[in-house]
Amino acid sequence: MKGNTKPKQDERLLTYAEVCDVLQTSQATLRRYVRDGRFPPPIKPNPNGRSVRFRYSDIAAWLSDL
Repeated sequence: MKGNTKPKQDERLLTYAEVCDVLQTSQATLRRYVRDGRFPPPIKPNPNGRSVRFRYSDIAAWLSDL
């Protein structure tokens, strides 16, 4: 049995608004980057739902490659 069930920082899922805060950009710009393949695509945490999230680890990797 695992002692710590808290997710690691790099396993967090961020909303568009949270990613925009990190990047200091607008949602329109972020959506354009995703559409053009210049930013990691979001994932759907619930296959039957409409919401999408970005993996923190994908964003950190993208930022480190700048």
